[in-house]
Amino acid sequence: MKTTTDMIKETILGSGIDLVGIANARELIPAYPPRPASALMPSAQSVIVMAVAHSLGAVYSPDIMLWTRNKMQTSRLLDETAEKVSRLLEQKDFLSLPISADKPVEIHKNDPATGKKFRQTRTVGFLSLKHAAVSCGMGEIGKNNLLLTPEFGPHQRLCAIITQAPLAPDPQREFHLCKDCRRCIEACPSGALKPDRYDVDPCFVYWTFGFKRLPPLNIREWPGYIRMIRRHMKRRDFLVEGGQTYITDVDNCIECMRVCPVGEKWKNIRPPKIPLQKSGGTG
Repeated sequence: MKTTTDMIKETILGSGIDLVGIANARELIPAYPPRPASALMPSAQSVIVMAVAHSLGAVYSPDIMLWTRNKMQTSRLLDETAEKVSRLLEQKDFLSLPISADKPVEIHKNDPATGKKFRQTRTVGFLSLKHAAVSCGMGEIGKNNLLLTPEFGPHQRLCAIITQAPLAPDPQREFHLCKDCRRCIEACPSGALKPDRYDVDPCFVYWTFGFKRLPPLNIREWPGYIRMIRRHMKRRDFLVEGGQTYITDVDNCIECMRVCPVGEKWKNIRPPKIPLQKSGGTG
């Protein structure tokens, strides 16, 4: 006999979702800052995590805006499915909350744990989707700070549903997918990836604006920072870019994703050479 868990998974996979897993809402691997499911729904029992693979052709496209469009479409498919399944669960009297693949996010100028001001404003999802995915055995977090799955490597988008439904959780697993190849570290244009850590501020500034410099901490650094801005202004229109960014959520960098060799589904179609992708930061 099919259980509620089986029916939910079949419905999700039948909607075009590539991967689905379920975690116990009270046993999620913690992120920083902590994002417990119980903070969003105190009565939560399960977290359903869904993944849709990106188009690999879009990942390796010559202009990052082509990938951006694909990212939007995968997010749309995930969000539509999350809404549909949440409604089905609530029809069965289980309170449910879909967590979007994209926006909105919380915006923090200060560290929630210490109250100290961050050097750079940070955005944080209401639930760490990649930690939830690891919690239900989908994959692991690699040196590039992305979720790696054995099927698609870093090439997927995630969303989730928090629900009161007592679904059967999938076990956590160890994969050892991320080897010591250092490709993501060597490809990172902002220097955010190190052998032993990931620095969010330079990554965020480059990914968002295409800037290789952080806002200066002292007066002596300001002349160099201003020269960098002027170089960008000669070839870029920040007003037009800003409008497009808000409309289509354009990124400026996915190089760590593009060079990652993990992903069995893509081994036969991954191109042998990967030229640098054009973006606001590299064009």
